Amino acid sequence: MPQLDAVRASMLGCVRCRALVRCRSRVVPGSGDAPARVMFVGIAPGRFGGDRTGVPFSGDRSGAMLRRMIERSGLSRVFITNLVRCSPRDARGRNRDPSSIEIANCRSHVDAEIALVRPRIIACLGRLAWRELAGRDAPFKPERPAPLMRDGAIIYPMYHPGYVIRGALSERSYARQFRRLAHIVAGAKDASIRADTPD
Repeated sequence: MPQLDAVRASMLGCVRCRALVRCRSRVVPGSGDAPARVMFVGIAPGRFGGDRTGVPFSGDRSGAMLRRMIERSGLSRVFITNLVRCSPRDARGRNRDPSSIEIANCRSHVDAEIALVRPRIIACLGRLAWRELAGRDAPFKPERPAPLMRDGAIIYPMYHPGYVIRGALSERSYARQFRRLAHIVAGAKDASIRADTPD
Protein backbone atom coordinates (compact mmCIF):
# COMPACT_ATOMS: atom_id res chain seq x y z
CA MET A 1 0.00 0.00 0.00
CA PRO A 2 1.74 3.21 -1.15
CA GLN A 3 0.19 5.36 1.56
CA LEU A 4 1.40 3.01 4.28
CA ASP A 5 4.85 2.91 2.72
CA ALA A 6 4.90 6.71 2.87
CA VAL A 7 3.95 6.67 6.55
CA ARG A 8 6.71 4.16 7.27
CA ALA A 9 9.24 6.27 5.40
CA SER A 10 8.26 9.33 7.43
CA MET A 11 8.93 7.43 10.67
CA LEU A 12 12.43 6.32 9.76
CA GLY A 13 13.92 9.78 10.15
CA CYS A 14 12.01 10.69 13.30
CA VAL A 15 14.07 12.57 15.91
CA ARG A 16 11.29 13.75 18.23
CA CYS A 17 12.68 11.98 21.32
CA ARG A 18 16.34 12.68 22.06
CA ALA A 19 16.69 9.84 24.56
CA LEU A 20 15.27 7.30 22.11
CA VAL A 21 17.38 8.55 19.22
CA ARG A 22 20.50 7.97 21.36
CA CYS A 23 19.65 4.40 22.40
CA ARG A 24 17.80 2.94 19.42
CA SER A 25 19.38 0.83 16.69
CA ARG A 26 16.58 1.63 14.27
CA VAL A 27 13.02 2.93 14.00
CA VAL A 28 10.48 0.09 13.88
CA PRO A 29 7.27 0.80 11.90
CA GLY A 30 4.25 -1.47 12.10
CA SER A 31 4.12 -4.55 9.90
CA GLY A 32 1.46 -6.84 8.48
CA ASP A 33 -1.68 -6.91 6.38
CA ALA A 34 -3.49 -3.80 5.23
CA PRO A 35 -6.40 -3.67 5.49
CA ALA A 36 -6.40 -5.91 8.58
CA ARG A 37 -9.01 -7.65 10.69
CA VAL A 38 -6.93 -7.23 13.86
CA MET A 39 -4.26 -4.70 14.76
CA PHE A 40 -2.11 -5.67 17.75
CA VAL A 41 -0.63 -2.65 19.53
CA GLY A 42 2.21 -3.27 21.96
CA ILE A 43 4.37 -0.86 23.89
CA ALA A 44 7.76 -0.52 22.18
CA PRO A 45 10.33 -2.60 20.30
CA GLY A 46 12.46 -4.75 22.59
CA ARG A 47 16.24 -4.41 22.55
CA PHE A 48 16.61 -8.09 21.57
CA GLY A 49 13.63 -8.04 19.21
CA GLY A 50 12.34 -5.30 16.96
CA ASP A 51 15.28 -3.02 17.68
CA ARG A 52 17.51 -5.62 15.99
CA THR A 53 15.16 -6.98 13.31
CA GLY A 54 13.26 -3.82 12.34
CA VAL A 55 9.98 -5.77 12.64
CA PRO A 56 7.74 -5.41 15.72
CA PHE A 57 7.42 -8.51 17.91
CA SER A 58 10.07 -10.54 16.11
CA GLY A 59 13.39 -11.99 17.14
CA ASP A 60 12.69 -12.29 20.87
CA ARG A 61 10.57 -14.36 23.26
CA SER A 62 7.66 -11.90 23.35
CA GLY A 63 7.48 -11.88 19.58
CA ALA A 64 7.61 -15.66 19.37
CA MET A 65 4.85 -15.93 21.97
CA LEU A 66 2.57 -13.43 20.21
CA ARG A 67 3.02 -15.00 16.79
CA ARG A 68 2.47 -18.50 18.19
CA MET A 69 -0.79 -17.39 19.80
CA ILE A 70 -1.94 -15.75 16.56
CA GLU A 71 -1.24 -18.92 14.60
CA ARG A 72 -2.83 -21.25 17.15
CA SER A 73 -6.02 -19.20 17.28
CA GLY A 74 -6.35 -19.16 13.49
CA LEU A 75 -6.32 -15.38 13.22
CA SER A 76 -5.50 -14.01 9.79
CA ARG A 77 -5.04 -10.58 8.23
CA VAL A 78 -3.28 -9.06 11.23
CA PHE A 79 -1.12 -5.97 11.60
CA ILE A 80 1.37 -5.62 14.45
CA THR A 81 2.71 -2.33 15.78
CA ASN A 82 3.69 -0.47 18.96
CA LEU A 83 2.85 2.77 20.73
CA VAL A 84 6.50 3.84 20.41
CA ARG A 85 8.75 3.05 17.43
CA CYS A 86 12.11 3.09 19.17
CA SER A 87 13.45 0.86 21.95
CA PRO A 88 13.45 2.73 25.29
CA ARG A 89 16.41 1.90 27.55
CA ASP A 90 17.27 2.76 31.10
CA ALA A 91 20.71 3.90 32.29
CA ARG A 92 21.91 0.28 32.34
CA GLY A 93 20.70 -0.43 28.82
CA ARG A 94 17.69 -2.49 29.89
CA ASN A 95 14.19 -2.23 28.44
CA ARG A 96 11.98 0.35 30.15
CA ASP A 97 8.47 1.66 29.60
CA PRO A 98 8.26 4.72 27.37
CA SER A 99 7.44 8.01 29.07
CA SER A 100 4.15 9.81 28.50
CA ILE A 101 6.00 12.37 26.38
CA GLU A 102 7.55 9.65 24.23
CA ILE A 103 4.14 8.04 23.74
CA ALA A 104 2.62 11.40 22.83
CA ASN A 105 5.41 12.08 20.34
CA CYS A 106 4.63 8.80 18.57
CA ARG A 107 0.85 9.08 18.69
CA SER A 108 0.56 10.51 15.17
CA HIS A 109 2.35 7.43 13.82
CA VAL A 110 -0.14 5.11 15.55
CA ASP A 111 -3.11 7.14 14.32
CA ALA A 112 -1.79 7.15 10.75
CA GLU A 113 -1.41 3.37 10.77
CA ILE A 114 -4.89 2.87 12.20
CA ALA A 115 -6.39 5.12 9.53
CA LEU A 116 -4.69 3.22 6.71
CA VAL A 117 -4.93 -0.33 8.06
CA ARG A 118 -8.60 0.12 9.07
CA PRO A 119 -8.71 -2.78 11.57
CA ARG A 120 -12.01 -4.17 12.78
CA ILE A 121 -10.41 -4.82 16.18
CA ILE A 122 -7.48 -3.11 17.88
CA ALA A 123 -6.05 -5.49 20.47
CA CYS A 124 -4.11 -3.53 23.10
CA LEU A 125 -1.24 -5.61 24.47
CA GLY A 126 -0.79 -4.38 28.01
CA ARG A 127 -2.08 -1.64 30.25
CA LEU A 128 -0.10 1.19 28.62
CA ALA A 129 -1.47 0.48 25.15
CA TRP A 130 -4.99 0.11 26.56
CA ARG A 131 -4.87 3.39 28.47
CA GLU A 132 -3.56 5.24 25.44
CA LEU A 133 -6.17 3.95 23.00
CA ALA A 134 -9.17 3.24 25.24
CA GLY A 135 -8.72 6.11 27.71
CA ARG A 136 -7.50 6.33 31.27
CA ASP A 137 -10.95 5.78 32.74
CA ALA A 138 -11.50 2.45 30.99
CA PRO A 139 -10.68 -0.48 33.32
CA PHE A 140 -7.98 -2.85 32.03
CA LYS A 141 -9.42 -6.32 32.67
CA PRO A 142 -8.27 -8.86 30.08
CA GLU A 143 -9.76 -11.71 32.14
CA ARG A 144 -13.21 -10.12 31.84
CA PRO A 145 -12.78 -7.83 28.84
CA ALA A 146 -15.12 -4.90 28.31
CA PRO A 147 -14.32 -3.85 24.74
CA LEU A 148 -15.06 -0.33 23.57
CA MET A 149 -16.03 1.08 20.19
CA ARG A 150 -13.90 3.93 18.86
CA ASP A 151 -14.33 5.38 15.38
CA GLY A 152 -15.74 2.14 13.99
CA ALA A 153 -13.10 -0.15 15.55
CA ILE A 154 -13.38 -2.37 18.61
CA ILE A 155 -10.72 -1.60 21.24
CA TYR A 156 -9.93 -4.84 23.06
CA PRO A 157 -7.75 -5.43 26.18
CA MET A 158 -5.17 -8.23 26.29
CA TYR A 159 -2.08 -8.97 28.33
CA HIS A 160 1.30 -8.30 26.79
CA PRO A 161 3.11 -11.56 25.90
CA GLY A 162 5.93 -10.50 28.22
CA TYR A 163 3.45 -10.90 31.10
CA VAL A 164 3.11 -14.57 30.18
CA ILE A 165 6.85 -15.07 29.74
CA ARG A 166 7.43 -13.69 33.25
CA GLY A 167 5.08 -16.36 34.61
CA ALA A 168 2.30 -13.99 35.71
CA LEU A 169 -0.18 -15.77 33.42
CA SER A 170 -0.16 -19.30 32.06
CA GLU A 171 0.24 -19.89 28.35
CA ARG A 172 -2.95 -21.92 28.47
CA SER A 173 -4.89 -18.94 29.82
CA TYR A 174 -3.29 -16.68 27.24
CA ALA A 175 -4.33 -19.05 24.45
CA ARG A 176 -7.87 -18.86 25.80
CA GLN A 177 -7.80 -15.07 25.47
CA PHE A 178 -6.75 -15.42 21.83
CA ARG A 179 -9.54 -17.90 21.13
CA ARG A 180 -11.99 -15.41 22.61
CA LEU A 181 -10.56 -12.71 20.38
CA ALA A 182 -10.92 -15.00 17.34
CA HIS A 183 -14.60 -15.52 18.20
CA ILE A 184 -15.13 -11.78 18.30
CA VAL A 185 -13.40 -11.36 14.97
CA ALA A 186 -15.79 -13.94 13.54
CA GLY A 187 -18.73 -12.00 14.94
CA ALA A 188 -19.72 -14.72 17.42
CA LYS A 189 -19.75 -12.42 20.44
CA ASP A 190 -20.44 -8.97 19.05
CA ALA A 191 -23.45 -8.65 21.34
CA SER A 192 -21.06 -8.25 24.28
CA ILE A 193 -19.52 -5.09 22.88
CA ARG A 194 -20.75 -1.81 24.31
CA ALA A 195 -20.52 1.30 22.21
CA ASP A 196 -18.76 4.20 23.81
CA THR A 197 -18.35 7.50 22.03
CA PRO A 198 -15.46 9.71 23.21
CA ASP A 199 -16.15 13.27 24.25
